[in-house]
Amino acid sequence: MGMGQHPKGFINGLLVLLCLGIGAGHMWHIGREQLSVVWCLLAMAVLGAVFLLRRGSKGTWAAFAVAMLLLGLGRYGAVTVPSDDDILHFEGQKVKMSGVLAETPQAVFEDDGRLKLRYVVESEQLSAGQGKEKVSGRLVLYANGSSLADRKGEPAQGGMAGMDAGDIAKPEDSIAGRAGDRITVSGTVRALHDYGNPGRMNREMTYFSQGIHARMTADKYSLRLQQEEGGWHDRLLRLSARVRSAYLEHMEHAMSRQDAAAIFAMLFGGYQGIKPELLEAFTATGIVHILSVSGSHITLMAGTAGIIGRLLHLPGRVTTGLAAVTILFYSLLAGAIPPVIRSALMGLLTLLALAMGRERDARHILGLTALGLLIYAPPLLYDISFQLSFGATAGLLYIAPILRGVLRKKLPVFAADSLAVTIGAQVSVLPVIAWYFNVISFSSLLANLVITPVVELIIVVGLFAGLAGSLLPFVGRLVFMGAGVMLGAVYEMSRLVAALPFSQVYVPSFGVWGCLMYYGALGWLLLPPNCRGQARRRLVELIMLYLPDKWRNGGLADKQKIAVLMLVLLIFIGGWKACRSGDLQVHFIDVGQGDAALVITPHGHAFMVDAGGVREGGYDIGRMVDVPYLLHYGVRQLDYIFLTHAHDDHAAGVRGIFGKIPVKAVMTGHEGAGEYLKVFGRGEAARLEKLLAPLRENTSMELDGVRIEILYSPDRREVMEGNVQATGNEFSNLIRVSYGNASFLFTGDLVTAQEAELLRRGAQLGSTVLKVGHHGSRTSSSEAFLQAVNPRWAVISCGYANSFGHPHKEIVQRISDVTGAELLRTDEKGAIVFRTDGKSMKVECYRD
Repeated sequence: MGMGQHPKGFINGLLVLLCLGIGAGHMWHIGREQLSVVWCLLAMAVLGAVFLLRRGSKGTWAAFAVAMLLLGLGRYGAVTVPSDDDILHFEGQKVKMSGVLAETPQAVFEDDGRLKLRYVVESEQLSAGQGKEKVSGRLVLYANGSSLADRKGEPAQGGMAGMDAGDIAKPEDSIAGRAGDRITVSGTVRALHDYGNPGRMNREMTYFSQGIHARMTADKYSLRLQQEEGGWHDRLLRLSARVRSAYLEHMEHAMSRQDAAAIFAMLFGGYQGIKPELLEAFTATGIVHILSVSGSHITLMAGTAGIIGRLLHLPGRVTTGLAAVTILFYSLLAGAIPPVIRSALMGLLTLLALAMGRERDARHILGLTALGLLIYAPPLLYDISFQLSFGATAGLLYIAPILRGVLRKKLPVFAADSLAVTIGAQVSVLPVIAWYFNVISFSSLLANLVITPVVELIIVVGLFAGLAGSLLPFVGRLVFMGAGVMLGAVYEMSRLVAALPFSQVYVPSFGVWGCLMYYGALGWLLLPPNCRGQARRRLVELIMLYLPDKWRNGGLADKQKIAVLMLVLLIFIGGWKACRSGDLQVHFIDVGQGDAALVITPHGHAFMVDAGGVREGGYDIGRMVDVPYLLHYGVRQLDYIFLTHAHDDHAAGVRGIFGKIPVKAVMTGHEGAGEYLKVFGRGEAARLEKLLAPLRENTSMELDGVRIEILYSPDRREVMEGNVQATGNEFSNLIRVSYGNASFLFTGDLVTAQEAELLRRGAQLGSTVLKVGHHGSRTSSSEAFLQAVNPRWAVISCGYANSFGHPHKEIVQRISDVTGAELLRTDEKGAIVFRTDGKSMKVECYRD
């Protein structure tokens, strides 16, 4: 294929190769030494490509392919490997740092009235001991009101008086500072870290794409801000923040705070303060993306400018200029954050193509834009915003035109075009949606016809109302009131559409081979007929290379039949391997500082042992971590949830699970139902109480050939008798799950006194895998207990850099000395999955 003959194919081919190179860099974790070798090889590949190109050699494409692979590999390493003076080198150290605020700070008041702050800081200098050192690199800083307060408890910056729960702090409050201001703060530097489970949005890579390599939580009384004049970029960001603040203030005078928060989110993105029911309805109808500034917002701005230009009879180039100015103005108003800048860049390039009369070049522009963005910031490949926006745009350019031609024959133009756009976008990103959400919203087809036009009208009207309100406050207030009425209509319509049968349908995760087959088939269908025949012949030739000689001697028709048969056989084998049963799966889910394990039986039944949770609430581990994990592995119903005891970090996740996944029974300890219902929360107490049943010691049950034994389940009298300082860990149930010769022992937070009691009774504790008690705390895992269990693997479920210091060093050493077991930790490995047929065992770790 000549590079000039098929420019789209050439650009897309380079893009695929660049992505493969980035993927290789992500998988291999190359260091600085290897990076030098990659750059040398890249230089050689480029020189070779130039030499072959000048000679007109057919090998030019191969040289370009190698160069793009190496470029992706090298750029990924250059962005993710920290420089010698990067602040990440101080990971785990307590430091005093000074720097400059790189972005507009985020400051909100939580439901409990506490101030919560988030900064992106360009670090400049820090002291970790005696002297000061110059450093570089950005970090995310989290703080609260106590960080800003002086040691008497008074606000150091002032301006917090009169703030209510749910308020967003405004720039003029002088609480959080401004972009370009200088900041000094003390805290411990930490690496970026998120829950290590498949199917989660990769926030670490999102931060890396923005040049952020570390994070820090501010110590009490340590944060000080000093106002600086700043550069032109900082002044623009401050102006943007003030304008957004004025918009919010005008809205709150015209409608309720929750309605104002919803319209504010439609205009500028975000979820703070939105009514949960509205957010749920938007999610169910597939239009929740409207609450994040994306390409649809940029397209709406350009379309509005185009309508104004036509109404005013402006020349085409003037209208295009107006659209470009509108996009730039809106991007600045939305905070000029990376996703907005990417969408604006794509919109401006598309406008340029239209102005030059090169509408057909939009596909070239998409490929070139993606190439440029990924070369500049390779971690974007793992950013969900980039994946969805690029994939959906590709669907609009490649798939929607084909669907539009088909649908216009049977439907009105407006309905056909709207459905073509929606279906085209969803088809192109289906594997992405399946990986992250496992749900496809068929109601989005109706929502895009009925609800999205109203939402777009609210956005346009809201932007106009804000501008009008700055000149004529009364007019702005009236217009905002009208937008509030439309929001009410949107909410009711969203609820009705979401309640329709089959509005949301479960979609299993595709996996790597599933994605390759899906996009391969999609690409085949999108090929023009003349190219499809050529591609078919090439594919047949490729398959024939791996078949015996006697099969290659037939005619073309025979070869094609054989090739089709081999493809069908390959797909069948892949499907059979994916669906076949026979193995027990035990998943230790990364829920941070807590315990949660999922057991999937050989024929698809599932139960959990603990569900994780958090002690201070705020982040629903059950809904945000457990449920996505269950859906990712195809678990849509739980036979049981076994709870070792009633502590939040083991049981609080049940609440979020119960709201999304049917549960037949919740098996508990003997603290009393009231203790568990307190942990679950009042909202679900009535329904969950009917499912609670206490476990009985020395009983067992069997599920699909898997044996579940309750080795220990102390009653309340046994625990409290003579133990006035009981912490609740003493109630921990001891549960063993066995399949064939493989067994898993779940200890909860079992303490050494209970371990000794079990040994005194002569309990048979031997197990293949031990879930180490109390997250590796020294209150558990006595030497005698470890000897009795004698595991081959030991799993510790704990949070990265947790405040308890789990696991304690002496326990880690004791496990190694006493058992010699392979130690696996969720804070290091992420989710840990054991697969066994009852004889052999396979172990997979998410971060390996």
